[in-house]
Amino acid sequence: MDQTDLPDEKFSPHLQLYLLFFIILSFYFPKVMEASTLATPAATVIIPLSPSGIDVVVGGLFQADYRYYTESERPDNRFMIRRAQVELTSQIRPWLKVNLEYEFKDDTIDHLQDTFAEISFGSHAARIGHFKKPFGLEQQNPDAGICFAERSMGEYLSSGRDVGLMLHGAFSKNRLHYAAGLFNADGDNVSNRSDGRDDPELVGRLVLAPFADSSNEYLRYLQFGGSGSFARINLSTLDVKVKTTGMVDTSRNIYVLSNNTKFGVLQAADTRWRLGAEAAWTCRSMAFQGEYIRLTYTDLKPVGNPAMNADFKSWYVNALYFFTGETLSFSRGTLQPIVPHQPFDPATGGFGAWGIAIRYARFLGDRQWINPAAFVSVKKADAVSLAVNWVLNPMHKMILDYTYTDLSDPIRVRVHPDGAIDYIDKENVVTIRYAIDF
Repeated sequence: MDQTDLPDEKFSPHLQLYLLFFIILSFYFPKVMEASTLATPAATVIIPLSPSGIDVVVGGLFQADYRYYTESERPDNRFMIRRAQVELTSQIRPWLKVNLEYEFKDDTIDHLQDTFAEISFGSHAARIGHFKKPFGLEQQNPDAGICFAERSMGEYLSSGRDVGLMLHGAFSKNRLHYAAGLFNADGDNVSNRSDGRDDPELVGRLVLAPFADSSNEYLRYLQFGGSGSFARINLSTLDVKVKTTGMVDTSRNIYVLSNNTKFGVLQAADTRWRLGAEAAWTCRSMAFQGEYIRLTYTDLKPVGNPAMNADFKSWYVNALYFFTGETLSFSRGTLQPIVPHQPFDPATGGFGAWGIAIRYARFLGDRQWINPAAFVSVKKADAVSLAVNWVLNPMHKMILDYTYTDLSDPIRVRVHPDGAIDYIDKENVVTIRYAIDF
């Protein structure tokens, strides 16, 4: 087997440190579990810093998965740590908040997640640091509000996190939400500056919720939005890698485009555009959302060949229903975590919240940048996901996710010692997740 095709699942010192922290924090769990039975979004642990009088709220995210593939070409069934994060938040002044979030997994690009200072003025705020760029609905939804094992394939066309400055807030009684900022356009890779461009990337998102202050439960959480980004790029920022649900945390992809192309090394690149459109609605225990994302690189010029654009598209629609009656809602443009009516407690007969989610997603890759002999990129991928969610309490959740992905072209998945090669043109993956989000 080609070992380079396998995920890196080493039990790193960073992860050991996180688990030690998690064990220490478990001494607080009796109080946390008691608090989680209240009708609050999540339980919290607060550490006072004396003599400053400042309190620090301790949070974190731990996700442990088991992933199973039905294809015989994929001997990748395994347990894995999907996320292991610690978050510290302090409201230093009524108008000043500081947030520090760290990812302990070694195989992540950004160990610093949402790490920023934020100054508030009324319903508006200015944020500076390292955090999610304001693009798209699915990207902005918190992990506690995601009811599938992974976000859709469009996540890999979105903006992700970076260092920058952002203004965000709301107008007209929360009917209009906005976020816009300037960010580094080159992410964490600054090794190749090419033509030396260092202009920031402009990113923005606008969400209209026309009935946000209405008492009509059928219209209150209806919203529409759009996002966009623009940057003049260096070649080092050209790194498109699109993954399916079963390829997350592995070296496999369904589309790859970098500054080494099928035509040779690129000499120049001009701009990068992203455009997104979204719509969402919740009513009582139901939620629906859909999104379209387009990513375009302009004037990519290989050595000895004319410049061409590279264009990628993705869209999805999904539906969510909690048959235990929990109310689903959007706040400031994002889906809020689920709070069970009856948190899981065998002593009182509580069984938590139970819901089911379904999603259809499509990815369209640029055909002219595919090298058919490489077997690393596809023209199209269609994915259907079905997920059962069990929210034990605001802090604990389990997900059983099945995702089928149909690929338009075969993808190489492993090379045998004798030189034989295995390919797949579909993926069936079952993910079982236990998550603690506090």
